[in-house]
Amino acid sequence: MNTLLFERITQVNAPGNLCPVCNNENEADVKFCRYCGAQLGKGHSTKFIAAIPKEQDATPATPIQADSFIDVTKIPQDGVGIHVAGLTKPLYIPVPWEVIIGRYKDEGEVPGDFLDLTDMGAERMGVSRRHVMIRRMVSGFHVIDLSSRNGTWLNAKRLTPHEIYPFPSGSQLRIGNLRLLIMYHSANTNAK
Repeated sequence: MNTLLFERITQVNAPGNLCPVCNNENEADVKFCRYCGAQLGKGHSTKFIAAIPKEQDATPATPIQADSFIDVTKIPQDGVGIHVAGLTKPLYIPVPWEVIIGRYKDEGEVPGDFLDLTDMGAERMGVSRRHVMIRRMVSGFHVIDLSSRNGTWLNAKRLTPHEIYPFPSGSQLRIGNLRLLIMYHSANTNAK
């Protein structure tokens, strides 16, 4: 069993908030889910995406109506739409060649080839500073783990660092304990 998830499970044993994303019960006074980082509270309209596996090799649930989370008409022609579990609005990112996803540590403006997840609770969810790279190639989009501390999973498969993995539109990417649903136009196969 994943030690980090086990520790989080044992900390939450009192009745409280039921997470709208992963359906795990949280303490009554927390504002964000301890399991997936989703915002808790009244009026939050986040829908269930997929269960977080309790074991490293567990198979997550299949995404439910991925197009209801990401408006495919807003996805850049050479980019991706990303729904971060727990957020209500997806991100639309152009990928002219490659984009690094992580936590930007330098002060100042974040470079255009970097997706900074710091404000989305990335540090407490186990996201490394340079966690993963999405690269556009002739054969489509690919993902590469950049030797992250807490690992990367593509759907149910843990990625080997620095190996290149193709992924279809609608795939789930878990970086640390943060879940991303990624979609793109299937015609995006022309890399620079």
